[in-house]
Amino acid sequence: MSIRARRAPFKVRKLLVIDDDTKLLASYRDLLSPYGFEVLTAADGEVAMPLVEKNPDIQLVILDLAMPRMDGRAWLRWFRGLRNELPVIVITAYKLDPNDDELKPAVVLEKPFHVAELLDLVGLFCGLSWPMAGARV
Repeated sequence: MSIRARRAPFKVRKLLVIDDDTKLLASYRDLLSPYGFEVLTAADGEVAMPLVEKNPDIQLVILDLAMPRMDGRAWLRWFRGLRNELPVIVITAYKLDPNDDELKPAVVLEKPFHVAELLDLVGLFCGLSWPMAGARV
């Protein structure tokens, strides 16, 4: 009898990015795909709703607040009714009250931010270590 190492099958991690800026959506995909993420994208909260329903294995949401039709706050209220435990990174250009209960539980990342800050948060929530983690200046 021989002993062979068992390799766990590679599991793609799914992220959902919701932002009305199509160039930013492409940037998030370009940034995170090389790390093994499947990056699902939506231009607003309404488009994101069926993506959440069809993909229960989403591990993290990156959410813009200012969007047409269904903004980030309305989407987050809907989402928290389904999956209160899933991490959400709220990205905004506006100063927010850190005690804003409507955004809890979520981490707020204010624009402008460094790519390394976003990668650190994604790594923290998805249990990864990034190759550039030690490269902070």
